[in-house]
Amino acid sequence: MESGISTLFDIYEQLYGPKITMAYLDELAADLSQIAGRSRPWTGKFLHSLLRGYPGFRANGQLGKAVSVLAGRLAGLDEIRSRAEEVQVLAVNHLPAGTLVLGTAQRCAAPGCQITFVPNHPRQKYHSKTCARLARRQRFAGQTSKHN
Repeated sequence: MESGISTLFDIYEQLYGPKITMAYLDELAADLSQIAGRSRPWTGKFLHSLLRGYPGFRANGQLGKAVSVLAGRLAGLDEIRSRAEEVQVLAVNHLPAGTLVLGTAQRCAAPGCQITFVPNHPRQKYHSKTCARLARRQRFAGQTSKHN
């Protein structure tokens, strides 16, 4: 049993006991769907198929994250910490160990730039002033060639 499914089973047992019922699986599926913000919720039947290891049924990353968040909540973590995950970050400024980054990463909008960054402002599209200038020059060059 993979670790995500094992954690799902541990959560089920902690909440409902060892006997698996569809009513409890439906309730757990609704909770996990709400955590993940799914418009099409998972079903108890789907969770049952995962727990039983039926062929063709796999947990995706979204379900794994929801299971991890629920496990964190059950362990007493607050909402933010239960959703946080540890990653390696390259920081321009000093970030003490354990710093919580609340922004969402996005790719720099400059053509050809491969840098992913957390914007300082909601409308920030480029990771640097250099990339913003480059994109502006390319847009301007494209507009002038259309008028010729």
